[in-house]
Amino acid sequence: MRLTLTLAACALAACTPQPADNAVEPANASADIDDIVAANVQAPLAPPAPGEPGGLANDMTPVSEAPFTEESAQGAANVVQTYYALIEAGKYRQAWALWDNGGKASGMSPAAFAASFARYSEYHANIGAPGAIDAGAGQRYVSVPVQAYGRMQDGRPFNQLGSVTLHRVGDIDGATAEQRQWRIRSADLVARPGPEPSPEVEDNRSVARYRCMDGTRLTARFDPDSRQVTVEPAKGGPRVLKRQGTSTGVRYAGGGYAFSGKGDTMTFGAPDAPPIACTVIR
Repeated sequence: MRLTLTLAACALAACTPQPADNAVEPANASADIDDIVAANVQAPLAPPAPGEPGGLANDMTPVSEAPFTEESAQGAANVVQTYYALIEAGKYRQAWALWDNGGKASGMSPAAFAASFARYSEYHANIGAPGAIDAGAGQRYVSVPVQAYGRMQDGRPFNQLGSVTLHRVGDIDGATAEQRQWRIRSADLVARPGPEPSPEVEDNRSVARYRCMDGTRLTARFDPDSRQVTVEPAKGGPRVLKRQGTSTGVRYAGGGYAFSGKGDTMTFGAPDAPPIACTVIR
């Protein structure tokens, strides 16, 4: 799927002063105008195609147009498709509302979320096929691959490849209709107003995203006031870990899980699984 954001532009005839009827046009006037137009025309965006480095996986199963239920994985992919369509249309408040917990899972206020896209003059997205639904303890999670691309305000093109993780509550007693809807829990290519601080420092009120040695990714939401971190692996629900005493670096643990390290490298450990090294994504 390719979503296109149309940018307004004035026609040359409307923007260029026209000579008077009795004016003498220099011999090279047309050539000068052609040079000016050529200098201001930007090359078409050409993001990596599926199967190429930086492109979506070439699995030949794009977002289906067939009927689907809202609770299905395809329903989750449809939410992602709607989310990026809203961003491209500049409807940032509506896009922000598609994040979990009433938009709070984005880690930003509606105003800050909108401001984070001010750096772009164009923003497009290709949406891949969703993964299988991960179910457990009444919660549902699914990951959808995304390729975001476009142009910065200074004209430089950009291309980002990552995934969006969505969450909803299963059909359990007490769950509201809103809780049963797919909402975005995390995204490893979400725009931010500025660079995020390294998780090694004490004043680390941040959301950091990591790529692990086995190819998986996880998100860590640090809360120094509560001395805890919420770790969200690519599969499974979020894990809230408490800060532990250590002489070097940081360490969080709880329920058989551990998250520790220093600087851009952290190690994530889960019950009945060997610890694995993860590096922060810049």
